[in-house]
Amino acid sequence: FCLTRMWVIHFSFVFALAPLFVKTYRLYKLLGVGYVIPRRQTISNARTALMAVPFVAVEVVILLIFTFVDPNRMEDVMEYNESTMTHRVICSYDTWAFFIVQVIYQGGLVLIGCLLAYKTINMQKEYRDNQQLILTMYNVALVGSIILVIANAVEVYQSTMRLIVSAGVLWVTTSSCCVFVLPKLAQIRSRKANAGG
Repeated sequence: FCLTRMWVIHFSFVFALAPLFVKTYRLYKLLGVGYVIPRRQTISNARTALMAVPFVAVEVVILLIFTFVDPNRMEDVMEYNESTMTHRVICSYDTWAFFIVQVIYQGGLVLIGCLLAYKTINMQKEYRDNQQLILTMYNVALVGSIILVIANAVEVYQSTMRLIVSAGVLWVTTSSCCVFVLPKLAQIRSRKANAGG
């Protein structure tokens, strides 16, 4: 259970973030930087997908290493409080190495994604994806930072932490989908209305 959770959470995060990161990088490279009219470059969708593979591969290597070197194990915890005894099963590591490596790798991806998104702020208005990318990258950074602070500054049960992480993932996923999908749906509806009358 603990190893599965470790793999699912971290692999899913990078699997979802890699295309967003690549899309931000792609927009940055396609359009150039600054107020100058950019020199267009072509990056195909297939190449974009291939550009996301190394990020996922690095995460898989990290997970494989820690699966064998310092795996996430189930641990029984007995707590005695006056007349009650609480038995909990938690997942734990022997060291902080996995946490540190994940913060450096995943946090670095989010930070670089935010910097790239910021550099696309002043791009021409016809490229509206940059505003959505900026909002999404900053949303991921903000929610991830809040979860990181809660996980390390507040003492909570693992079940509560799982609930907080799940709520954060739900928020980031839902809001990111809405930021990208709702404007496209409104645009399609507007085109249909204009074409019909």
